[in-house]
Amino acid sequence: MASEKMKIKDAYRREFTQVAEELSADPENGLSKEEAHKRLKKFGRNKLNESKKRSIWDLIISQVNNPVIYLLTAAAILAFSFGDLPEGIAILVVLLVNTIIGFWMEFQAQKSMEAIRKMDRIEAKVIRGGDQTQIDAEEVVPGDLLVIEAGDLVPADARIVEAAELKVDESPLTGESVPVDKSSEVIKEEKQVADRLNIVYKGTAVTAGKGSVLVFGTGMDTEVGNISSLVEEQKDADTPLTRKLNKLTTNLIWVILAMAAAFFLTGWLAGKEIYQLVQTSIAWAIAAIPEGLPIVASIALARGMFRLSKKNVLIKKLSAVETLGETTVIFTDKTGTLTKNQLTVDTLCFPEENLLKIDWHSKDKPAVEGAGEDDENYKQILKIAVLANDASLPGQDEKAAKRTEEDEDRPAAQGDPLEIALLDLVNKIDPDLFKELQELERELHDPFDSDSMVMGTVYAENDTYYMAGKGSPDAIIDRCKEILKQGETAEFSEEEKEKWKKKNNELSEDGLRVLAFAYKNTDILPEGEEAEDFLHELVFVGLVGFLDPPRKEIARSMEICKEAGIKVVMVTGDHPGTAKNVGKQVNLFSEEGDDETAVMHGKHLQEEMENNHGKKLIDTAVFSRVDPEQKLILIKHFQNQGEIVGMTGDGVNDAPALKKADIGIAMGKRGTQVAQEVSDVVLKDDSFDSIVVAIKQGRIIFGNIRRFVMYQLSYHLGEIILIALISFSLFILPILPLQLLFLNLLSDVFPALALGVGEGNRQVMKLPPKDPKEPIITKHNWIQIAVYGIIIGGAVSGAYFYGHFVWETPEEINNNIAFFSLAFAQFLHVLNMREARENIWNNQVTRNKYVWLAVIFCVAVLLVAYNIPVLAEVLSFVSLGMREWILIAVASLLPTVLIQLIKLFRKDF
Repeated sequence: MASEKMKIKDAYRREFTQVAEELSADPENGLSKEEAHKRLKKFGRNKLNESKKRSIWDLIISQVNNPVIYLLTAAAILAFSFGDLPEGIAILVVLLVNTIIGFWMEFQAQKSMEAIRKMDRIEAKVIRGGDQTQIDAEEVVPGDLLVIEAGDLVPADARIVEAAELKVDESPLTGESVPVDKSSEVIKEEKQVADRLNIVYKGTAVTAGKGSVLVFGTGMDTEVGNISSLVEEQKDADTPLTRKLNKLTTNLIWVILAMAAAFFLTGWLAGKEIYQLVQTSIAWAIAAIPEGLPIVASIALARGMFRLSKKNVLIKKLSAVETLGETTVIFTDKTGTLTKNQLTVDTLCFPEENLLKIDWHSKDKPAVEGAGEDDENYKQILKIAVLANDASLPGQDEKAAKRTEEDEDRPAAQGDPLEIALLDLVNKIDPDLFKELQELERELHDPFDSDSMVMGTVYAENDTYYMAGKGSPDAIIDRCKEILKQGETAEFSEEEKEKWKKKNNELSEDGLRVLAFAYKNTDILPEGEEAEDFLHELVFVGLVGFLDPPRKEIARSMEICKEAGIKVVMVTGDHPGTAKNVGKQVNLFSEEGDDETAVMHGKHLQEEMENNHGKKLIDTAVFSRVDPEQKLILIKHFQNQGEIVGMTGDGVNDAPALKKADIGIAMGKRGTQVAQEVSDVVLKDDSFDSIVVAIKQGRIIFGNIRRFVMYQLSYHLGEIILIALISFSLFILPILPLQLLFLNLLSDVFPALALGVGEGNRQVMKLPPKDPKEPIITKHNWIQIAVYGIIIGGAVSGAYFYGHFVWETPEEINNNIAFFSLAFAQFLHVLNMREARENIWNNQVTRNKYVWLAVIFCVAVLLVAYNIPVLAEVLSFVSLGMREWILIAVASLLPTVLIQLIKLFRKDF
């Protein structure tokens, strides 16, 4: 029985007492244990619907659900119907091998995902009957009164009753990069989720302060639950590779049926035996169908899957590897994907227009561009950063202080992220100073509160006292009497104060989180009321801007994407200024004035769709303040333009878009379970650079697939031409179905597989993406296939006719001449799969050791079968003389020689 739902609309626009009344709850003593038990039965457990795990049967069915498998199954049934057990069994072996490979790879991917998932149970502190107790978060019900504090995960959606310096990290839900200050104040106007400051949401984390909250939404009846519902509504679409292979094989089926019907009708009118006609029709089918195509495609994709797993890219479905290579647009989240999801000091702004930037890419320590160690403002900033600070960096020692750039994670820290960033800066710039300042004795402390917007401390220093203060720029500036300039203090005029407030606004518009710093030296320690509010008549030092910085590999990755013709678009829930700043830093747009058209606010998205049909969206590089539904609108719009869309993300808010995109890419370290569940790819190292690696591998795999499909189709066409020329002219089947199947099992798997796992074109990421509508085999490729097939079929047919008409040898001898000529011609044909512009001796094919191993193996198997009587009898092999082997050598070498000559003169072949 489905649980009931309790939905409180617009809880953020009501007093918490009104919310409590509608919930029949007590905002002071909470629910009674009996009432909570009743509600748990009524509303159900506080958890999201779990995604249905693919069963083993589903995995098996997905491997056999394609046209090639259908046709091969029909061929096997026909073979068994006419008593050709060897042929029927051989076809079934092909089907079984393909199914096992595909099933095993996707089964292993599913197991890997289960290992990544974190299933830790969360507990909640709840007031029941006036007493605080700790319960399983799944037992939280609407009407519960919860206590939350720093370090807790919020277990449900709730209206804040009381808040004391409460800050919540909502990045998994909204994409907001910095913790949000929360309060219990009513919000009168309508707001988006990210701006509802009196609400806390399920799955977010409390970073500072504490509070009590009244639960109004649990389980699927939360913001996370709403997003989860959006995910369930999105259907998985076929991948481009699946669509193209299905189209190719469907066309092959119709060609095969038409040719077999024409032959059958011609033979029947000529009075030939029905069994012979059916057997020849089966031969047509075997000759025309590349039986190894599903096998080689699966193995080629699996090989790419293994390569990527070694580079921290987990592929959940084989076809996703190739889809990555087709990607033309990447929608990327900002927080944790382009950025580190880790606030750092970015800018120091001092008097005399001295704007300093912090370079975090320096190998030894962060470099401060433009500041000298003797700059008094700079020294005061470092001092205040440590002293006016309630955070801590535990375990600070020489080893921790010398962490390298590669070690991205800070030492374990506690406190407000802004204060942690300040300590981290000083510790890395000057660890000796950091240690010295930490040893000073704190005398007074004025903690930050939302009314004063400042915090300060007083430390004993020699025989005097040092006041250190920081906070909101407007609040700190108003408390300052003097300003520090070039090592000297001067009067801080009202005009100059306004200039600094304007400077604060400019930095904020650039996406920086800004704090002002000030200090004061005094001989007397404040006492009484002064000790509670001592930050007055201060000396203004400057402003500090904080930013969640781009990940170190992003600039290089963006450059590669541009060279590869891939458009990267940032889609974030963060503020426009922050999004624009990061967009510029990672070179999403850089030209002067370009940011006016390159950045769009989410609130303008619907208007653009309605008025201009989304024409401006294609040129937009950054979308800010975008909610989950708007991400879906964007993805659908780009897909309707014919783009293949990749979507990266880590938060719950990204999940619907991850599922809707052609390729969903979730983060493995920072990513939420919901995001990982619905994605096609999981990046175990959360690195955007891994996406570039994956795209390169996808492109290589597509090139390899095209190469081995051309290889298979061209010699299959040669087989068709051989059968057509002989059977229509002499009504003799030149090669038996079982011989064809045996030969194709060798050629379709081993040389083709060697092509499928090749290293590919080393310059593939310098080429533009191919048209998403472009089929696996283009018109030009079909011309190549036709030429190759005619040459192979013509050469082998010529050998057959020569034996039949000139030597007048028996039919079984001619059969063997045709078979071995065709076999060796097919094995050597793999060397023709080089690109025409490559060197004839040094190219992708000749450098591929697997090609040589495959050819040697196939020749060895053929010779073993010829020399073992039992196998020779099954395959209708007979003893051949020297003249027959010379004819076979000429007929098998001739196609390779002719094709290589064509490639020498035609560089597009």
